[in-house]
Amino acid sequence: MNNIFILTPTFNDSRSLNKLLFVLNKSIRKKNTKFRVIIVNDCSSEKIDLKTKSLHNIDNIKILNLKKNVGSQKAIYIGLKYIEKYKYKSIISVLDSDGEDDPFKLKKLIDLAIKEKGIIFAASRSRRRENILLRTLNKIRLLITFILTGKNMNFGNFSAFASVNLKNIFLNTNLWLAYSGGILKNCKKIKLISIEKKKRYYGISKVNLKFLLDHSIKIICIFRKEIFIRSIFIISLMIFIIKDQYFGVQLIIFFSLLNIFINIYNRVNKLNFNPLKLIGSVSILKKNRQLQTIINF
Repeated sequence: MNNIFILTPTFNDSRSLNKLLFVLNKSIRKKNTKFRVIIVNDCSSEKIDLKTKSLHNIDNIKILNLKKNVGSQKAIYIGLKYIEKYKYKSIISVLDSDGEDDPFKLKKLIDLAIKEKGIIFAASRSRRRENILLRTLNKIRLLITFILTGKNMNFGNFSAFASVNLKNIFLNTNLWLAYSGGILKNCKKIKLISIEKKKRYYGISKVNLKFLLDHSIKIICIFRKEIFIRSIFIISLMIFIIKDQYFGVQLIIFFSLLNIFINIYNRVNKLNFNPLKLIGSVSILKKNRQLQTIINF
C-alpha cells in the first residue's frame, strides 16, 4: 500500500482550504493508497471550519496549529519535520491551499515520485497569473538570482517526492529560509515538470514586491558560499574587461557589502531551536468524520 502525505499551509482562508480538500478528494482517488492531509495552520486569527462529510478518499486530516505566525515557508518546514516522525515509507507532496497550485495535477507529480523515488519532482510555472509588473519583476529576480548563484529557481512549493529524500532535505536548516532554495541546495536530483499556475480560488494573490524581495533575499542567503566565490569571479572578470580602477573599487565595495549583509541576515534568521515546539496543538479528524480531538503538542 502506498502512503501519501499531502502537506499544505494555510492562513485565514478556510474557504479556499475547503475547496482544495473537495478538489483533492475528486482528483487523488487511487487503489491501495492511503491519503493523509497535513494542514499547517499558521496561527490564523479566524477559526478553521472544515466541511469534511464528502471527503471519502481522504483517510485522515491533521491540523497543526502553530503558536505564532511564521509565514508559509517556515510552516512547510514545520510540516515536513512533523511528517518525518512517521518512520514508514511514503510519498510527500507539498502545495499551497489557495488553488494556484493545481490540485488536478498533483496526481501526476505523485505518480512520478512513486516511480522514481530518488528524484524531487517540482512544478515549473509554464504560465503565471500575476499582473505584468509582478511578472517582469519576477523575471528580473530569477535573472539576478541566477547570476549570483548559478541556479535556475523557476519553481515554488508545488512538488512531490519519496520520504527517502528527507535525509538530504534536512542535511541542514536551509529549508527554514525558503523551501525551493533549500531543496535546490540540498538535493542533487530535481526534475521540473511544466505546470500552469492557476487562478486563486478566492481573494487576491499575496505575491507583491515586498514578498518577492524578501523571498529573493532568503534564497540568496542559502547560497552564500556560492555567492562569495562568484563575487570574486565577477569582480575579476569585470575589472579585466573594463580596466577601470575606480569601477573596480566600486565593485569590490558592492560585493563586500552584499556578502556582509548575507552573513548577518543568515545569522539573525538561523534556526537554533526545535521547530516542532511552535506547534501548539494538533487537531485530528479521522476518516469517519465523527471524531475530532485536540492534542496538546
